[in-house]
Amino acid sequence: MKRITFIILILFAVSLLAQESESGGNFNMGGGVGSVVVGSQTYSRIRLMPELKAGKFAAGLDFDLLIDSDGNIREEDWDEWKDYLNKIYYVRYGLRGDPFYAKAGGFDDFSLGKGLVMKNYTNMLRYPEVRQIGLQVGSNLPFSDLQLEFFSSNLAENDILAGRAQFKPFPKMPVPLVNNLILGGTVAHDRNQIDGLLDSDNDDYADYFDDYPYNDNWHNEVDRHRDYYLGLYQEINGDSTGFNNWFENSSILPRNPSFSDLGENDVTVWGVDYELPLYQSDLFYLSNYGEMAQIVDHNMGFIFPGFYSKFLIFQINLEYRTYQDDFTPAFFDYLYDEQRAYVENDTVYVKEQLLKNKVKTHGWYGSITSDILNILKLTVSYEDMYKENSGNYRGIWGTVAFNIKYIPKLNTAEVSYGQTGFDNLKYFKTSNAYIKGKLGYSLASNTELVGSYQERYIDKDGSGKIKGKDETEKTMSFGVQFRF
Repeated sequence: MKRITFIILILFAVSLLAQESESGGNFNMGGGVGSVVVGSQTYSRIRLMPELKAGKFAAGLDFDLLIDSDGNIREEDWDEWKDYLNKIYYVRYGLRGDPFYAKAGGFDDFSLGKGLVMKNYTNMLRYPEVRQIGLQVGSNLPFSDLQLEFFSSNLAENDILAGRAQFKPFPKMPVPLVNNLILGGTVAHDRNQIDGLLDSDNDDYADYFDDYPYNDNWHNEVDRHRDYYLGLYQEINGDSTGFNNWFENSSILPRNPSFSDLGENDVTVWGVDYELPLYQSDLFYLSNYGEMAQIVDHNMGFIFPGFYSKFLIFQINLEYRTYQDDFTPAFFDYLYDEQRAYVENDTVYVKEQLLKNKVKTHGWYGSITSDILNILKLTVSYEDMYKENSGNYRGIWGTVAFNIKYIPKLNTAEVSYGQTGFDNLKYFKTSNAYIKGKLGYSLASNTELVGSYQERYIDKDGSGKIKGKDETEKTMSFGVQFRF
């Protein structure tokens, strides 16, 4: 009852704000009913998503009630203060390019710099199972075209932090091209990669090491059966004297490690870059750029030369890249939240440890985006790096989105796929691959049938192949959404 009252109060407050902002304001109520798979369990879903827009300000909430087959609401979505904070889908003021802009909430795709530090990072990889309220704050100042930006993936923890600054060093120099030169710097830091292990009940025990991963009252079989061990102790010693000290400190009882026991492992990546516009007009744009980045305590990667062009229906990037051994590009990428920490044979590993397997490579990266006949928007990126001895290190990414104006009743239709770190594209599913898609069909002017699906993969046995359901993480939902 308290939760329903909380939702009603919030919706009432938002409605009042909407009434007060009639001038230039816009209030929408969205939501839906359907089903969603979280982990291995299927839930019925009731969702309300009020949204308010007024000038440069916009805010959206996301009240998601997941109900199991017994009719019970998923408790872990509502039992901590952070859960209520996570009902904020986003709060935004302004956009990149404005004198000041800020956004708090979910980030589907976030990049800083030219791609060697943070590219396509998302704090919504495990959404809705894991919700994070991230923060982006930035400003564009008039002197030297200075731009500053700060990012946090999760305001409750502030584990992953990043920032960027760029400026024009010679804006008033009467020399063509040089007065448009842009210099920039980027840094990203993960305070503790081990926090990437999933903890579904937020009890400070990772699911892998939690005997009760969905019950925050218990995490060890030993603690759960304290009375059983008390009985054994009394049988052996005659009474319970000294039991508490023995039970809490005994090294022979098989307790699981908490996050505190696992320790901390931070990582930092920094980079500097430049961009030099070579030609600018309404029909054609061409620039040259480069970037240098280093993973602290490891080696470096370089982009030089790099070229970007925009003309007709195309946007094209072409780069020559050089990576030293012990380096990987875009350390903070789309799959980072999944890969920052993982467990094999009861041993915790972090993404940084994989750098020891990276060898010196060099080669080309290219990307093309095109709006084909205003019907299909296609983005394809490909990286082909040559190793010093033999073999290649390749990556491919692609997104296809249809223009809904030309397909009756279709509101959304897009699919994306990505995979990195392969020599030959033998397997569709690898630990460095993902696929996601979304389809929306209009049932009425304000009602839509929507389905979304995402797969990512974990090579738990280290075989190099993804086998069975246990190594495939799926997130999918299906239902009816409305907006009025």
